[in-house]
Amino acid sequence: MKVTPSQIGFILFLLANATIYVRPWEVFPQLEGVQIYVFLILAAVAVCHKQIQNHLAPANLFAQPIMLCVMGLLLAVPLSHITNGYLGGALRGTVMMFKTVVYFVVLVAVIDSTRRFRMFIISLALCGIFCIGVSVADYHGVIPIESLTHIKERTGYTTTGVDIFLIRLCGLGMFHDPNDMSLLIITTGFLCLSQLFDKQWGIARIFWIFPFPLLALAMWDTHSRGGLIAAGAGMMAYLAMKHGRAFAMTAIGLGVLAAPLALGRMANLDLSGGTGQQRIRLWAEGFAAIQSPKILFGIGEGMYEALANYVAHNSYVHAFVELGLFGGTMFVGCLFFAAYGLYSLKRDNDVIYDERLKYYQPYVAAILAAWCAGFLSLSRCYTPPTYSIIGMATAFINVTGIHLFPIRPVLWLNKPLAQRWLASSALVFATMFLATKLLAKF
Repeated sequence: MKVTPSQIGFILFLLANATIYVRPWEVFPQLEGVQIYVFLILAAVAVCHKQIQNHLAPANLFAQPIMLCVMGLLLAVPLSHITNGYLGGALRGTVMMFKTVVYFVVLVAVIDSTRRFRMFIISLALCGIFCIGVSVADYHGVIPIESLTHIKERTGYTTTGVDIFLIRLCGLGMFHDPNDMSLLIITTGFLCLSQLFDKQWGIARIFWIFPFPLLALAMWDTHSRGGLIAAGAGMMAYLAMKHGRAFAMTAIGLGVLAAPLALGRMANLDLSGGTGQQRIRLWAEGFAAIQSPKILFGIGEGMYEALANYVAHNSYVHAFVELGLFGGTMFVGCLFFAAYGLYSLKRDNDVIYDERLKYYQPYVAAILAAWCAGFLSLSRCYTPPTYSIIGMATAFINVTGIHLFPIRPVLWLNKPLAQRWLASSALVFATMFLATKLLAKF
């Protein structure tokens, strides 16, 4: 059987994507300096350039508003620096964002069938299991990884005045924060769940139950309150897609009541003090910095930490402050269009002539919802893992359009949809701003 360039490009992308999660040079230090990811992703671009060009054609962007927003972020990053007179930052930021955009575009271009979508999520699940397994093994002293460190957080003092510390699980590379790790765990959990109930595996699907004890242990070791919120949002989206909103709200309501008894620190969501109040103060500092004339293009990508000594720990606030209303609207648009596409398929009860795609819809919605909620406690506007999740939803929406009758785009950026997008972005901005006004204590 002849192997096509498209198939080669897909394999190269899967390998490149695996290096983002597995980070072989961190597990095997002798690989340090070897540009494995760069070689693989550039090779995928070279092989699949025609598919990429098709997705970037101006006429096709209206049918892919998520792609349009990602390209808008590529413009927003240099604009945020140029308008502040920082040309060096514009160059650095553009190179950084360009790498992420290339990753996203290749993902969307090569995943053009249900079969490839399934292979992608299986590979993502396996990468997640490996990354989590290595991190947990290091956390519990089974396999020491030199490059891996976990967060040591002071939680109080003993009666004799000795510090009490809590060690929180972190992961490799881009998952070096407990909240990052919790999102990886939640994502991997839903992906494994999708394979556990996938009849295409036959009796072999039972093997997908084995990662769950590891995932549960890892989630506990993160002690992440943001992760708990993300898990709740993901489960609610999953149940809503499967059983309707009423069932989902009832189930989540019962979960909220039980959480304080079962989860200890993770269920303590007090915003009046501690890290919760600290983060709200960080948001307030950011909003104070984008008074006119910086409201439109922001203070500059990567400049939040210079402003407040910390990042915002909130991707929405971070995007609006660093990139202004223009860039923040583009970032929110990536998530809005992904969520709206999935919602509209459910709302309109569109007939999808591929049972495999219908099966995966609740899982894609759950993962997207978890990350949208997780962004409330993480600043991850520019990193590839964020765009792997947005790309997963984009690829699902694109492939689903091929299996509708008649064949048509799930999304089309017309005036009513653009108005919903802008209204949603304004609502996110206003909500975050008002939250700082009402909750920040100085």
